[in-house]
Amino acid sequence: MDKSEVYLDMLFWSLPHIRNIATHNPLARLKDRSTYYESELVCQFHLLLKYKSFTKNDISFLNFRARWYYENCDKNKSILYPSQVKRISLLFAMVPEEMKGLLEWNGPCC
Repeated sequence: MDKSEVYLDMLFWSLPHIRNIATHNPLARLKDRSTYYESELVCQFHLLLKYKSFTKNDISFLNFRARWYYENCDKNKSILYPSQVKRISLLFAMVPEEMKGLLEWNGPCC
């Protein structure tokens, strides 16, 4: 599995989830904040899917978007959280050695 496949897998789960919640009544949508966390996670994927190899955009995603998601979301806020964290871990494992020094955190602990 390469980085693009991981990003596409994240989108595969996030977009239908966001669409599903959008069909709920207004009160249910207000109570369910999961779409906020999921959309924040995937909002810049158009930049990440452009290139097969890792770029500074991927490192920026891991340092900021992925870290924010990991630290601010949890399984009670989004049903997708455990699987998204696993995908974030996969991305960390794929970072080329020469770019690991640009990472500002070690990634998800599990």
